Amino acid sequence: MNKTFLEYVAEDIIGKYGTDLSRIAVVFPNKRAALFLNEHLARIAGQPVWSPAYITISDLFRQHTDLKPADPIKLICDIHKSFTKCTGIDETLDHFYGWGQLLLADFDDIDKNMADADSIFCNLKDIHELDDISYLDDEQKEMLKRFFANFSDDIDSELKKRFLSLWSHFGDIYHDYNRRLTEQGIGYEGAIYRKVASEETLHLKYDKYLFVGFNLIQKVERVLFSRLMKEGKAKFYWDFDEYYMPTTRAQQSASVPNNTASFAAYLTDFPNELDNTDRDIYANMRRPKRIRFISSPTENAQARFASNWLLENDRYKAGRKTAVVMCDESILLPIMHSLPPEADKVNITSGFPLAMTPVASLVMLLFDLYTLGLRKKGTAFNPHYMKKLMAHPYARHLAISTIGNVECGMRNEEWSATPMKNSSMNNSLNIQHSTLHTQHSSSAQPTTQHSTFNTQHSILHHIATLVKQVGIATKQEGDALTQESVFRMFTILNRLAALADSGDLLVDNTTLRRLVSQLVSSSSIPFHGEPVIGVQIMGVLETRNIDFDNVLLLSCNEGNMPKGVNDSSFIPYSIRKAHGLTTIDNKVAIYSYYFHRLLQRAGDITIAYNNSTDNGHTGEMSRFMLQLLVESGQKIDHYSLTAKNQPTPLMPKAIEKDETALSKLEEMSRLSPSAINTYIRCKLAFYYQYIAHIKEPDSDPETIDNRMFGNIFHRAAYLIYKDITDHSPVIEKAHIQAYLSNRKLLASVVDRAFEEEECNTNNGLQIIDREVIIEYITKLLKIDQQLCPFSILAMEEEAKVYTQLSFTIPPSHHLTTSPGGTLVSSAPTKQYSLTIGGIIDRLDAVTDKQTGKRRIRVVDYKTGNKPSSAIKGIEEVFDPKNIASKHSNYFLQAILYSLIVSRSKEWNAANDPVSPALLFIKQAATNGYDPTLCIDKHPISDVTVYEEEFLTKLKETVADMYSPDAAFTPTDDRKKCELCPYRMLCGL
Repeated sequence: MNKTFLEYVAEDIIGKYGTDLSRIAVVFPNKRAALFLNEHLARIAGQPVWSPAYITISDLFRQHTDLKPADPIKLICDIHKSFTKCTGIDETLDHFYGWGQLLLADFDDIDKNMADADSIFCNLKDIHELDDISYLDDEQKEMLKRFFANFSDDIDSELKKRFLSLWSHFGDIYHDYNRRLTEQGIGYEGAIYRKVASEETLHLKYDKYLFVGFNLIQKVERVLFSRLMKEGKAKFYWDFDEYYMPTTRAQQSASVPNNTASFAAYLTDFPNELDNTDRDIYANMRRPKRIRFISSPTENAQARFASNWLLENDRYKAGRKTAVVMCDESILLPIMHSLPPEADKVNITSGFPLAMTPVASLVMLLFDLYTLGLRKKGTAFNPHYMKKLMAHPYARHLAISTIGNVECGMRNEEWSATPMKNSSMNNSLNIQHSTLHTQHSSSAQPTTQHSTFNTQHSILHHIATLVKQVGIATKQEGDALTQESVFRMFTILNRLAALADSGDLLVDNTTLRRLVSQLVSSSSIPFHGEPVIGVQIMGVLETRNIDFDNVLLLSCNEGNMPKGVNDSSFIPYSIRKAHGLTTIDNKVAIYSYYFHRLLQRAGDITIAYNNSTDNGHTGEMSRFMLQLLVESGQKIDHYSLTAKNQPTPLMPKAIEKDETALSKLEEMSRLSPSAINTYIRCKLAFYYQYIAHIKEPDSDPETIDNRMFGNIFHRAAYLIYKDITDHSPVIEKAHIQAYLSNRKLLASVVDRAFEEEECNTNNGLQIIDREVIIEYITKLLKIDQQLCPFSILAMEEEAKVYTQLSFTIPPSHHLTTSPGGTLVSSAPTKQYSLTIGGIIDRLDAVTDKQTGKRRIRVVDYKTGNKPSSAIKGIEEVFDPKNIASKHSNYFLQAILYSLIVSRSKEWNAANDPVSPALLFIKQAATNGYDPTLCIDKHPISDVTVYEEEFLTKLKETVADMYSPDAAFTPTDDRKKCELCPYRMLCGL
């Protein structure tokens, strides 16, 4: 590679200003280039040098104003105050926050381009007043009328008036907002820049200002540059290439990057200190280069390829002349883990993401616990959230007495199973009105007191205290990353707490959590090291002004390069263009410059992109890559990354019954229909759940899965009928009609069921589920109304039915030789007796419409789908192939319960016929719906007809379960494995 751009700049500075540069300030777009330029100056001078001052353009503006940059969240809080004041709209900060960010970005852009806000917002109003709907046909108008309640053909419609009323205040908001900030001595970046650019006199600290490597210049920067030029204090060094520089040929080419016109103006207004005609400096893009485009199926594959790329041709030995540039910085960690050991000197400019540190996940878990995890009106913690917190590696550093002053809902053994480190600082960390006094003893439970984690400042201060506690506890470990990440997190929480204490930050807990997550996502922990030594691993923005011989550009997909280009703004494109504001064209031009400037002096270029269309990826290479293909004239080779090793699917293996498994079976004194159905479905799953006692993963309490949905429905039905039966033993139509005619009463019962099942309706899906459950309960009541009068004998916990099941295990097939030489069984026949049964959803007594006699029903509520085909015989109930298509597992449970009830003196002293019933709520809308189970389309009016056959098959199944010769084998049907919680154990 020829000399770098910064080397040419250093030579020019030494040649023109000598070695005493103490009265010179070198201004960069960012700080990183200063380290490289400083080294070049020292090397080229060959003697001691008085270094110049190195500052960024932001530093230059801030040095000449008394306004201080405000906290970004503080800025949104203040713009919200101006919004409510000027519009009279009492919008909460939670709902306004997204709007505020967009409005602040518009104000910032207006000020950086020194546009007239009044003129812009006046025009904005005008352009919308010219709107009409004459171009819509009648069908389109009708569709819009159904969508917008206030939409009409009239240009003065209520919707139009409200819209224009809002927009007409934007100018007032702009002025009030700036006054508000100025009174506090703070400002947003655009306001600070504009104030400096508008000052008549500036007290300049240095004799010369050398502006190096700028590209797109905004109006405030132009004004400042022009003023310094007139005073003879400014000089400029531009970095570009003839490939996209503003020559006559280039200006006539539509394919040339669209920032050429900008460079043309810059070179005219602010002359280049370097020779624009020097082809060694500005004609490198057309030089022969080795360019490769590599398509990759995943992001991780690109990260792993980086290791091979560094080793190939010993690129890592080139040190800082080799760069791995990430268009998507989320692949930093895979790259770090993939670096070859030969590359022992590496400089990472991006910083370690704070969001990927343990303390970040700890804080999110604490927020979840103190917001989503509160139940019983804030007097208890949801065990799901507490267990997640206790499983965190930093939980051992938290004294339980500092977590909170509420009941946790966890058993003593669950508390004691989590190692907790005693802390002498407990008393100092106990926050007033938010302390939990927990005692560990055989009979003690966490005490129930009131919690007031209902204000933002109390949550923030409390979590900050816990983070501080972690920081103190981990200090002895000497892990620099841990200490730095804890410090950064503590700083963020304190910033938010200060805003909450001052009354600026008034948001609900959901928005507060989102703000914390947003701040954490944008924070990183810098790596310590020598920046100008070793392979450079950096983001796109860090490459400005720095040149490399070898460049690997990763994740160069459309959407990453250019990065997140969008036109989100309150100000329409035409108005922005007319007033010289930043448009989407400018944003694309900036990234076009970054891309081409990075490549222009490199000789070895590899660009990788993800060609997968999964997980939101488009699989499309960047538009700039396509541009290189079309117009660069360079030979570009194409390659694809493929994995050499093909994944070998793991097949589940059977588990033989050893002595431990057999002893576990013998310890089981009670067996439920669910356990039997699990064994029929998959014997291996039965082993994991009932022998190995591996618990299923807890479901996310924020989502209502099928089990939780069914539980809430069952609870709501129980509450309704419990209320009725408490007042009347017989249920009449009027009792049910009282609920059907009062939707509020029905909804209140469902809400109570949600609360008792510890599930909050605090998101959209849960609200939808609530409405569906109300609809299902309504259907249930309408079905039951047709049965009236009837009586309910028992429900849920009151309807526990059990019986003894005796069965025989045949002799083992393992044979041994007797003393007489005869083969005999090694194990004798064994007799077993088990308690079998469970809890019935509803046990009721109805009048049989055909016989007119009393019949007992064992009713099982089902909120899922009805089976697609019918059970034809009892043998099909025990066939695992029928579970999915015929719901044979439902039949087994209902028939078993019915047989127990039919022989029970407690529930059926009169020996009434007993019927099993599966009430499928979804399909129960038709009149005359009968949920009674059918065998081969014949309703089971008396379950004892099938007793002998059913019990024979049941004993055979249970005997196989206890047989030493029958291994725990996996199911042959892989579709059943898709939803199995143990599929990971089987390698599926």
